[in-house]
Amino acid sequence: MKRNEIERELSEKLEANYISFLREWTRLEPFQLIEKAEEIAATKLVYEELKGGGYSAEHLEYLLRFKNPLEVVRDKWLEENGSGMVHDDELSHALWSIADTQDAELDYELDEAFRPPEQEVRLC
Repeated sequence: MKRNEIERELSEKLEANYISFLREWTRLEPFQLIEKAEEIAATKLVYEELKGGGYSAEHLEYLLRFKNPLEVVRDKWLEENGSGMVHDDELSHALWSIADTQDAELDYELDEAFRPPEQEVRLC
């Protein structure tokens, strides 16, 4: 297959997969949607990324083998980047950055009960 044919076929398949997921999600109760938030976000991210193209024709053609290539790539993405697992180093860096810059104090409400005695009230 030529690259433009591969991209067209995959685009159609991805669109159908995405619409199928949307229909499934609209039938869920709010709590179920919340539980699936990570999966939904990953599905949307992968869909939009693949739709944008720019990947090797060999990889895209391989995805055509699957009935639901969107699910295949989404699940792999979650396995490698999601699954609700927080990596200690990444979280430690985020916590360090928050405490080091203290910029969050400008954007988020402070709890009066835990304000250090030497800290004055900031007025915006």
